[in-house]
Amino acid sequence: MRYFLLVFFMSASCFANEVILDRTNKSGIRKIDILKKDKGIYTFDGKSLGKTLPPKVAAAWKQVERGPASAGKQRCHAGTYIYINKVSNKETRKEGCAEGADYGRFVQYIEDIRTHAQGK
Repeated sequence: MRYFLLVFFMSASCFANEVILDRTNKSGIRKIDILKKDKGIYTFDGKSLGKTLPPKVAAAWKQVERGPASAGKQRCHAGTYIYINKVSNKETRKEGCAEGADYGRFVQYIEDIRTHAQGK
């Protein structure tokens, strides 16, 4: 039984983590970003970023995995977002307004990762 648990915990760390941010503004423009870590390889919007990330990009990745702060239900003047975090078979979903300082910081983390993926 001990060996089974050890193998289970070791294999559980190999499952893929996937984060999807789907946002739409009031003009109807939709943007979808997909971040994935599978077998230690980071991928952003289908482009491989390798097995290690620079410190600033790694910190941004951790913040994106945590997700945006929930602001509660309100009228969304700027647009909406749907945040989906999938870890193995478990899915966490958040919906909210695409406005405010917390959301702005969250999008900046996404842009830091995008800049790294583009090689700038």
